[in-house]
Amino acid sequence: MKKKIIFGIMLLSCIKVVNAASVSVTASSNYVTSGSGVTFYINVNGASAWQLNGYSAGATSGCSFEDLNLDDNGRNINKTFSVYCPATSVGQISFTVTGKVATTSSSGDDVGSETPISASKTVTVQPPRELDANNNLGSLGVEGYKITPAFSADTLEYSVEVPSTVSDVTITGSPASGYASIAGTGKKEVNEGANLFIITVTSETGTPKEYKLTVNVKDDNPIKVKIGDNEYTVMKNAKNIVKPELYEQTTIKINNIDVPAFYNETTNITLVGIKDSKGNVRLAIYDKDQNTYELYEENKSDQMILLIHPINEIKEGYIKSTVKIDDVEYECLKVNEESEYAIIYATNLLTGEDDYYLYDSKENSYVRYSEEQLEPLKRELSKYKDVVKYLVIGIGVLLFLLLISLITRPKKNKVKKEKKKIKKEEKIEDEKEEGKEEEKNEEVVPKRLTKKSENQSQKEAIESVEEAAKIIENFEKKSKNKKIVKEDESEEMYDIFEDDRKRKKK
Repeated sequence: MKKKIIFGIMLLSCIKVVNAASVSVTASSNYVTSGSGVTFYINVNGASAWQLNGYSAGATSGCSFEDLNLDDNGRNINKTFSVYCPATSVGQISFTVTGKVATTSSSGDDVGSETPISASKTVTVQPPRELDANNNLGSLGVEGYKITPAFSADTLEYSVEVPSTVSDVTITGSPASGYASIAGTGKKEVNEGANLFIITVTSETGTPKEYKLTVNVKDDNPIKVKIGDNEYTVMKNAKNIVKPELYEQTTIKINNIDVPAFYNETTNITLVGIKDSKGNVRLAIYDKDQNTYELYEENKSDQMILLIHPINEIKEGYIKSTVKIDDVEYECLKVNEESEYAIIYATNLLTGEDDYYLYDSKENSYVRYSEEQLEPLKRELSKYKDVVKYLVIGIGVLLFLLLISLITRPKKNKVKKEKKKIKKEEKIEDEKEEGKEEEKNEEVVPKRLTKKSENQSQKEAIESVEEAAKIIENFEKKSKNKKIVKEDESEEMYDIFEDDRKRKKK
């Protein structure tokens, strides 16, 4: 018994004190809004090994954590893990970590003891905050000067006057809402006359609101001009004037004052900058000889970036051809091969729309093609086509009638001549017959028989004429179908008459 007590005392004296390991759970925020999310942090303190599992519950779609660390190097360490959990509805999200951790002694001896742990954290999920629609200015000013009228969020236009020596001013301002944004403040260049600046406040909802500030720089010798019903001041400083394309900057004298200008040698046009009472800057055409001003307006088409496709339809009045654009050959439609204009089919990459475009190879420019522009011309051409069509039909009918008349006229004349000839020959034959009858006194022919023979002869003559007329009529029908009159057919027709005459003589 004494030996056991002594062994226990010795064992207790050998045990060294070891700091216990721990695990805690924290969150990125105690309150989040539905539709956002929260990050949970798993903090391991003073452990050399652990086995941890984490899981979520509540207003989230689910998030979890798992980690196993069996470190055998005998060191106790601190480590942090993170897990993101989405907030899907109003309520609470809790995250719990369970498991066990182990530590080693300060001398590096592994005690081998394990400590079970359990830690959790809960956050509140609130309804989403409504977006702030406030787009008012909270303050506005010009450093070193006083604006007029005094600032009010509901007043949208202000002005301030500065000496002629001032070349720039600093505009200050801030939005009334911390969720809104502001643009248009800061250091700004100014020149003589009115200088208009726009300060824009945009709310969290995206709605903008504009405030106008006019900085008037004193001009000791202004050049006033009137264009139409509006009065302008010629600008003596070019820094706020945008140089137009195709013009070169120069200087001219107006009222013995050097004025910046822009000159185009091709058109011989000189432009100067002008400003209205509100500070709006424009360009005007200045005629030195007449000392007159005219507002300058440029007309430009929108930029087009085209992706050209093969032609899939041939339009009326055009032929399929090719055209070279920037040394690349494309299919196109042309009126003829020598035309400088070509119709191409392409996609406008700025709008995504497919359409036909008219390409000017001389100017290397494009314009959207529309058949509406050709409708008046097509209608006029259609009218002329109808007139020409009816004219051709009329001329054709007249020529056909004239041809029929020329074909049938000689035949009718010949028929009439033949009829007359037949009657003449019949008359001669009758006279010969009558002479022969007078010589033959012994032959007495009854008067009734003579009349009968005469009637028979007339009847046969009429039948012959009618037969001949039928033959001519049939011949004319054949001639119309064949549209060719053959000489041998004519001769055959007249041979019939000859046979008839020979038959009568016999």
